[in-house]
Formats: sequence, structure tokens, C-alpha cells
Amino acid sequence: MTVREVRAKSLLRRQKRVDSWFLAGCGMNLYRGCAHDCAYCDGRAEKYAVEGEFGQEVAVKVNAAELLRRELAPPRRRTPAPRAARQAGFSRALAPAGSGYVLLGGGVGDSYQPAEERYRLARAALEVLLELGRPVHVLTKSTLVERDLDLLRSIHAQSRAVLSMSFSCADDVLASRFEPGVPAPSARLRLLERCKRAGLPTGMFLMPALPFLTDTEEVLGQTLRLAAEAGVDFVVFGGLTLKPGRQKEHFLAVLAGFRPDLAERYRRLYPERGQAAGAHERGVLRRFAALAAERRLPARIPPALYEGLLTPAQRAMVVLEHLHYLLEMRGRTSAYGGAARALAERPELAEARQLDLFPAAGFPRQAMEVLEELRRTGRCGLLERLLGGQGAL
Repeated sequence: MTVREVRAKSLLRRQKRVDSWFLAGCGMNLYRGCAHDCAYCDGRAEKYAVEGEFGQEVAVKVNAAELLRRELAPPRRRTPAPRAARQAGFSRALAPAGSGYVLLGGGVGDSYQPAEERYRLARAALEVLLELGRPVHVLTKSTLVERDLDLLRSIHAQSRAVLSMSFSCADDVLASRFEPGVPAPSARLRLLERCKRAGLPTGMFLMPALPFLTDTEEVLGQTLRLAAEAGVDFVVFGGLTLKPGRQKEHFLAVLAGFRPDLAERYRRLYPERGQAAGAHERGVLRRFAALAAERRLPARIPPALYEGLLTPAQRAMVVLEHLHYLLEMRGRTSAYGGAARALAERPELAEARQLDLFPAAGFPRQAMEVLEELRRTGRCGLLERLLGGQGAL
């Protein structure tokens, strides 16, 4: 493994709106490249422009903590006098409303890959987030994150933290074929169970599920059973994407060495674009939905875990996007996704009381009713039901 130290010019990836998958408004890559060398990682794709041989070379952003503090620090302003601060409810420990989580989990390099043992960039980032009172959502495949459980618990007590771990399945032997540099799924599940017992919200990102291998009913059933036994708060599911070029060819080469009988099926399933053919994806989503419901595992992050972190408009967009996903996952049609996009254009509608404004903005009646319920009660009964009763605030 070749490790190269670099001084980055910037760190944060800022979202135009809060991401409904991770409930994050911004995220970061502390490393570019990843020693985990997962065969399916789309960080290998040309569009991300990771220099060097992916899986064998890693760039370390040695000034990451310095950049994070500078990019997250609030603008300088006069500190309120003590009495005025109390009257205004001012608290340095609370992040500004609407910031969402800061995602510590990069798309082109796991923040807890082996280089983290030496460079401790993830720990330094958590120290900055604790100092600035910002909530964090950590996503990793590595059990090294347990080293920083003390910081995660402190952040959770102050402003909110979630620890998620990503899986392709819970089968140690099968996973080892595609995740050569990663702790076994059984080790990750044991860590999630320990963190949950320590009072930290936890989640599983079951992505990517590999067609005909880890998205079968048997393997999915085993994975969700073990996730439920570990006590995770949610399981978010996603299928494999294979972007034409390096990512696709590398994965197919690894697959051919393990299951040559599947290589041609994959080429037919992913002919030109990165997504699997629709019929296969729809079938797997329905299979996952049924198995998750059986285990009462929410298939999106429950509202209780982002209460108070979003503005009314951001919360409404997230709820609408979650409703859209959860309904389509069950094979039902939904207009909520279009409503979420319309709300992104006119966020002031999230608190509107004049219902005649909605049709002109392209809102279907169901979405209008969701916004009205959120405005009145702060809840969405349909979302709670789709999450298996686990979504109440």
C-alpha cells in the first residue's frame, strides 16, 4: 500500500439540500483511495478522478481538521450578554437549526481505513465537531471506529450522533470474496450491538446488495435477522451500481474468478448504464420491504433521530422523499417524490396555511395533507406506519 500525504485546499462537500439517505447537509473525504479495496466500490470509477491505482494507493489530507474547523466555524459576531443570551435561548453547544448531520464517511475512501490508525484524522474531525457543537453521522465498514466511541457518545449527548456501518451481506465467507480489506460482517454486527448498548443510535446501510448473490431471499433474510438481533435502529437498502469503465471491469473480473457462471448474467443486467435493469431492481426492493417489515426494521432513518436538526422545509422534503421511496419499494405508485422537488423550489410552502397555494405549485392533495399534518403536529402518521411504527418523534 502506498500512502501519500497531501495538503488539501478544501474539505467539505456541501449539499444543495439535506440528503434524505444520510440526513446530512455536508460530508467529507479525509482520504482519497481506500485500502479496503472492495471489488464493487464505485470510488474506482473514472468520474471521481481518484489518482493512482485504487485499492493500492491512498492520499491522506493531513490538514483535514484545520480545514474542517475553518469551513464549519460560524461567522464572527458579538457574543450576547449573559442575560440577553438566556432570554434568546442562546447556546454555543447547539448547532444552527437546519444544518442536519455532518457525514463522516467518504465516497472515495473510508474514514476508518487502516491509514487512520496512524493519522487519526477521523478522531481529529470528531474533536472539531464536538468543539463546534455539530451533530455527526458516521458511516464506515471498519471496527476501528470503536476507538472513538468516547467522542461519539459525547457528541450524541451534546448535539446528536449516529453510527452506521455498511454491508453487502452478513455472511462472512461470501463478503470476504468482495471485501478483502474489511473486518468480517460478524465483527461489524458485534460492534453495532456494543455501541447500541452504550446508548448510541446505530444503523445498517445494506448497500450494495449484489445481484443473485447477496440480494436473494435467503441471504437477505439472514442479514436482516442478524441486524435485528444487533438492535440497529434502521436498515437502508441499495442495489449495486456498475459504472462503465474501471469500476465495472474490475468488479466483473473479481466476479469471474469466484462465480464465472454469473459474469455474463451481470453483463446483461448492466448493459450500458450503471443501474441494474428495472425489473430485477423492483423485485429485490419488494423482497427487502417484506423481510424488513417482518423484522420491524425501519427502511429509512426514523424521524426521532433527526428531530430538531432540520428546518420545517427540510424536514418536509425528507418526509416526502421517504414516503416516495417506501411506497415505491412496496410496488405502489407515489407522487411524493415530485412534491419534494416542488418544495425544494418553494420551501416557504412547508409552513403555508393557505391551501390554495399548493395546487399552483404542482402539489398533489396527498402531499398537501402531509405538509398540513407536519405543520400541526410535527408528525406524519403514514410515514410512521410505513416505518413499522418505529418513526414517531
